[in-house]
Amino acid sequence: MSYSSTEPKGDSSNTPILSWSNLNYDVKTKAGVRRVLHDISGEVYPGELVAIMGSSGAGKTTLLNVLSGRVQGGRLYGDIKFNGDKRNPHNFKRMVAYVEQDDLLFAPLTVNETLTTSAQLRLPDTKYSSDEKHERVDAVMRQLRLTHVRDSPIGGYGARGVSGGERKRVSIGVELVTDPSILVLDEPSSGLDSSSAEMVVALTKEMSRERNLCTLMTIHQPSTEMVQMFDKLILVSQGKLIYMGPMKQAIPYFESLGFPSTNPNPANFFIDLTTIDFTSDEAMRKSEQHVQALADSFVEFRTNGGCLPSTAVSTGTSASASVIGSHIASAAPSFAKSNLDMDITQNAADLVLYDPPAINSWFNEFWVLLKRDWALAVRNTSMLYGLAAMGITTIIFLGFVFFQLKHDQASVQNRVGALFMFALLCSYPIIFPVISLIISGRSVLVRERSAGMYRMTAYFFAKSLSFFPLAIIPYTITYIGVYFIAHFQYDAAKFFIGLANTYVLLFTAIGFAFGIAMLVQRIEVALIIAPVTMSNLILFAGNLANSHAVTPVLRWIKYLCMYYYSYAAFMQNEFGGLEFTCDEGSSSCYRTGEDVIEMYGLNAQAIWLCIVLNLVLGIGNYIIAYGLTRWLAKPRYLWI
Repeated sequence: MSYSSTEPKGDSSNTPILSWSNLNYDVKTKAGVRRVLHDISGEVYPGELVAIMGSSGAGKTTLLNVLSGRVQGGRLYGDIKFNGDKRNPHNFKRMVAYVEQDDLLFAPLTVNETLTTSAQLRLPDTKYSSDEKHERVDAVMRQLRLTHVRDSPIGGYGARGVSGGERKRVSIGVELVTDPSILVLDEPSSGLDSSSAEMVVALTKEMSRERNLCTLMTIHQPSTEMVQMFDKLILVSQGKLIYMGPMKQAIPYFESLGFPSTNPNPANFFIDLTTIDFTSDEAMRKSEQHVQALADSFVEFRTNGGCLPSTAVSTGTSASASVIGSHIASAAPSFAKSNLDMDITQNAADLVLYDPPAINSWFNEFWVLLKRDWALAVRNTSMLYGLAAMGITTIIFLGFVFFQLKHDQASVQNRVGALFMFALLCSYPIIFPVISLIISGRSVLVRERSAGMYRMTAYFFAKSLSFFPLAIIPYTITYIGVYFIAHFQYDAAKFFIGLANTYVLLFTAIGFAFGIAMLVQRIEVALIIAPVTMSNLILFAGNLANSHAVTPVLRWIKYLCMYYYSYAAFMQNEFGGLEFTCDEGSSSCYRTGEDVIEMYGLNAQAIWLCIVLNLVLGIGNYIIAYGLTRWLAKPRYLWI
């Protein structure tokens, strides 16, 4: 396989697209404040393929995130310029295509659907027609060698789909359907075999040349063939810059320092040269001194205008020891000062919390997201089969356990039990799959939001609306089956009032699920919080405990309980107007349905008011869920 080896195009030799100087980044640890990046400066140009290398923990991913505006927490200061000017967070995030190490894609969608959705959301309607967006998608698939899998699902998480290399190329394509100036990739070869990894890097270089965009990538141990593709190398160790310059000059540079390469793979040589030895305290100390000496040598190299240092560096020499000693002596006061006088802090970063201006209409974003969310929902066969099984089993068991209810005293208890059980079944089977679907897509939400792809209101309304048909259709069938098999009152008005009450309960339950899904990030935690909360709310529904008999300290909770309003509406709707027969000699007897309603304390609000209040409660759930979505699922990046 041959790949393009043309030189970068444009005026890259004169104008750096991204430049940075004196970057320092500190994070808090249990032991105090630790510096992750130390006075790093550099620049990259359009058309270049730049590799950031280093051993594990060297700071290469941190440096990549700082340059791309994706670092969170800690303290960051220095200077970064984009096309010679200070970066604007809202514009810069749309000019940078960031491909994360993990392929954050929806498994059920096809390659074409994934790329088309990205193009429809990220390309402005004012500049691109629908046909032009599809042409852009087709062009990207051709460039990334994805045309043969355009209709294949992405797969992953146990679902069959495209290969790992193809999935990585789809992740790159999602970003390249736009016109970015910089392409950023975090460990693009991670989890791929050597052939797939080489192809990803080769195609990335080819597109960098064709589009004249700068590509930055972190990479751990590339093959010899991959190393030869890189134009520039940034080598870091312990957050310090060891080398930055043309890849082909890296080996001669280190040879001039007295470190000839003994490994046929230059990448392995770089890693061996800069890795900290943790086998013993003495070995760690010597290797840290060695790394510091290399960093000092590169500073001298730059100071001399790119001329080689006058004195070769070798670990343990007196010259190196004196250099290291003077550096350590001067580093302590500057480090202490940096903790007191920062250019940017977490509080300052909170100012960069507003979404960038939209590039498409709200309805266009909503429609594209709704189509995608609906496709995700209907292709979730586990959820569909589960809801179908729920409906069938509910009709069979609930309908026939309470089969053909009569008007004796036993039917009073049976009606109470049937209505209470149906109210519970309108929440539990729908809440848990909704939580699972929302949390599973949370990482994609953060990625797309970081790129400024759409408004949060469009996402929220589309995601919420996509669940309603999945809930309404099976529950309508279930309600009809249970209603007539159990022989609730055969009255058209009561039938449709009960159906409306069911829909409102489903609406409120989905809002509750959305809030829980946004409140926590792990599905294991959500599936603990949700049932515990729901079980406690059931106590105030009016069945297990009389609503009037609950202690005043906790009685107010029933007014925030969706089960209380729905169960009260069901009870009043079914028992209203009923008359029951009493057994001879019975000491206690319910003669009318109103007696039953009064006994359970469920007559405080009329039926219509119960339904309206439950609807208001549901709207409150959605407002809370939207607030959680907007603020808790928003990345807070540091900017300079």
